[in-house]
Amino acid sequence: MTIKNYLSKTITLLAATIFSISSFAQNNEPMFEEIIVTAEKRSESLQDLSQAVTVLSGIDLDNRQISTFVDLSAIAPGVNVAKNEGFKTVITIRGVGYETNQNAIATPSVSYHLDGIYVASPYSLQTDFLDLERIEVLRGPQGTLFGQNSTGGAINVVTQAPTTDETYGSADLTVGNHGLLKTRAFINKPISENLAMRASFISNKRDGFTENLTNGQDLDDADSVSARVRLSYEPSDTFRANFMAQMFHEDRNGAAQKGIIDPTPDPRQLRQNSLTEHQLDAELFSAVLEWDRENFSIKSLTSYQVDDILVRRDNDRNDLDYLPPFALLPSEYDPETNKQTTITQEINLVSSEPMFGKLDWVAGFFYLNTEIEISILERLDFGFDGVFDPFTIDDVYSYSGDFGFITNSKPERDSTSFYGQGTWNHSDSLRTVFGLRHTKDEVYSAVTNFYGRSGTDILETDGNKVTGRFVVEKDIDDNTMVYGSFTRGYKPGGSNLTYGREDEVAQIVVLPTFQEEIVDAFEVGLKTDLADGRARLNAAAFLYNYEGLQYQATDPEVFEGGVGNIPDSEIYGAELELSTFLSDSVILDLRMSWLDTEITADHLALDNVESEAATNALLGQGIGLFSNEVQIARAGRIQNVRGNELAKTPSFTGNIALNWTNEQNWGELKGTLQYTYRGGFKHRIFNNSQTDIVPNYDVLDIMLGFYPSSAENQHFEIIGKNLFDQDGINARFTDVFGVGATGDELIAPRQIMLRFVTQF
Repeated sequence: MTIKNYLSKTITLLAATIFSISSFAQNNEPMFEEIIVTAEKRSESLQDLSQAVTVLSGIDLDNRQISTFVDLSAIAPGVNVAKNEGFKTVITIRGVGYETNQNAIATPSVSYHLDGIYVASPYSLQTDFLDLERIEVLRGPQGTLFGQNSTGGAINVVTQAPTTDETYGSADLTVGNHGLLKTRAFINKPISENLAMRASFISNKRDGFTENLTNGQDLDDADSVSARVRLSYEPSDTFRANFMAQMFHEDRNGAAQKGIIDPTPDPRQLRQNSLTEHQLDAELFSAVLEWDRENFSIKSLTSYQVDDILVRRDNDRNDLDYLPPFALLPSEYDPETNKQTTITQEINLVSSEPMFGKLDWVAGFFYLNTEIEISILERLDFGFDGVFDPFTIDDVYSYSGDFGFITNSKPERDSTSFYGQGTWNHSDSLRTVFGLRHTKDEVYSAVTNFYGRSGTDILETDGNKVTGRFVVEKDIDDNTMVYGSFTRGYKPGGSNLTYGREDEVAQIVVLPTFQEEIVDAFEVGLKTDLADGRARLNAAAFLYNYEGLQYQATDPEVFEGGVGNIPDSEIYGAELELSTFLSDSVILDLRMSWLDTEITADHLALDNVESEAATNALLGQGIGLFSNEVQIARAGRIQNVRGNELAKTPSFTGNIALNWTNEQNWGELKGTLQYTYRGGFKHRIFNNSQTDIVPNYDVLDIMLGFYPSSAENQHFEIIGKNLFDQDGINARFTDVFGVGATGDELIAPRQIMLRFVTQF
């Protein structure tokens, strides 16, 4: 279906909706409540924020069955969430994402914050949502208050806080097809009149959705445990302290990454030789202290974070017995381990009374230290005999027999920022927002590789950058605000694990270090409540100038890949969010986005799909892997990517949901019916017609909740996800290292679930 058709349908839907609003306008009830968010470090109304923010409450998350970050795809406008490599969650907002996830020191473009704490490791995005109050999705660069790693936006996850009111809790059990067994529970417990505790727990087990016909493994399975304890201490009206300990453990077979040339006809079946395994342990400890002074408040946020991952996988993503000779070089990771330890400290001051009667302000300091330990063993079957023979370092140096890639790397990042933002109230209806942030970033990396390179390389980079924001806000009336903004976002550079060498016969594409990203964003927006609060419409349009886009690059030198920078790109688009009461008991939610992207400068890059095809063709002729002929052939595939689309940027996404409540003699029925469309996109900046075109998909979900009046504290829900059992592609991934294989990860198939909930 064309964009024109979608726009036509959207206009029709909007017209019908506006008619419904108009016909309903004389009724005094119901109306939308004010939504309070902390998107700008202070509590304020969503409708007063001069930026695009989607808020999903804990009830919304349950009704829509949003339990992980991946479930946010297309629900929030302009947001695409993919699971690359089976164990890395990649979030893209408005075309700005994380195209360098194979480099441990490279950072995401969408920052994740948990109760105000910046969570550094992208592996933490694998965790389940646990006992949440709300999620705030901030779309667009956050150049002042959130700083680096927020060039795409930020996601604030707010957990349920303990209260001293009373002891209460809830527990539920969910069962479903594919052997699903999920349990959740929480308890709130007052300890004294000023101290309370809240403990939460999730256990999630499920059989896999996909079968490996070669070795019998059940893939896309689930086996995880999450737990959190929060303590809240408030000894006076002017001081509060919150302490949190959270853990997540996962040990499963891993994700199905079906090779796109795998001939197995069933999308939920594949053939791969090597076993797959995924283990993740994530821990976070935090302390948030707040003091209220006469005209401002002080907040200190401290955290200690550890993420430890182990992965084994079939790196060629195929059973080579079912492919033509030399189609791919057999490869497996056995294993890859990554341990990331992070310390953060933030202090901010937030005004409680306007200075000079006109100025509301925020100021702060942020420090981060991240240490990473990486170990990778990639095995390669140069004999094409289906056996990965043991090898020594001498085999690597002599290029004899089977060998592989061994690396041990210990990168470290230090980052320090100072920021300030003010809002000047010119009048009751006109305001100016202005802010600046200075960031100093340093990376030190000790890299020991054995791919024909001996010794340890010491790589260092540093950066100093000032970013900021300027906004003009204008209230048209009591219920309508328009705004125009300019924001500069920044993401630091870093060092590569592998890179091209000066003494080789072909030009270097991958350098030892890569540069920073800069996004200059222009945005105009509208926020309005209509029909006396019975409808809410928020819209935004934006234009980005994108400098230095970091992407996963390949060098003509065999097995040397890393991060490169694209000089200039352009992104523009528009978003709309509409909520309205169609009746006293029915609410319509509509969210959609339109996006267009283009690389606007000349840039020479090597597509590793093309380079590996050239390599394998020469290997089939008996030419040595590390010969000059191979390097020259690979260099001949270098191309200019100017005019290509950016990766993971669907031109159109949309979500429409109906929420209703119906009272019966026996009790109450609540329901949510939602349709989600995610448009097709190019999965890499190369836009390779053979590998990079990812088709669109759409899904229909339903939730029915039964609340019997005879059992006040119990209810049960019937849940259906992907009712029409679509085999949509959530993510496509091409490995830049080794053999350059491409594989697909599908969305979950149809799931039918029954949940029983009891409260106490």
